[in-house]
Amino acid sequence: MRGLVLLVLCGAVLTACARPYRIGDRVLVEWGEENLQYPAYIIEKKSKTRFRVHYDGYPARWDEDVGLPRIKGWVQGDVPHPPPPKKVRLSRGLSKDEPEGPVSPFKAGDKIRVRWRDSEYRAIVLDIVSSKELRVHYEGHEDAWDEVVPTSRVIVTP
Repeated sequence: MRGLVLLVLCGAVLTACARPYRIGDRVLVEWGEENLQYPAYIIEKKSKTRFRVHYDGYPARWDEDVGLPRIKGWVQGDVPHPPPPKKVRLSRGLSKDEPEGPVSPFKAGDKIRVRWRDSEYRAIVLDIVSSKELRVHYEGHEDAWDEVVPTSRVIVTP
């Protein structure tokens, strides 16, 4: 037959497959009762169709195993974070209907670069102050130089 295109089942949709998901891939995953899509990293491959993921900006206690139908594709560029799922809001003592702003895409321990004037400095995230501010320690400098910086000064590279 001429013009035959082989389609393979990738996830829950019949599409032409790209490469399979791998450890370290940044992906969008359906999470929570609202089925919103959250950026996450694949941290472990459990089987051909199950992966352990870590959600950006959330502690490791929220890592979970997910099947291919919940992985909605690769993350490309900056992705807005939806509000935390209901189960996360409840664990933080918020009412089920009380909204909370998006969490930070960074977490304590992340190594980043921070822009200050016309220079860049290597730093380690000490704490998440808000979705738009981080407390950082500059590598090779005294603790006296630790400061809260807006995320707009963080240099994000792929």
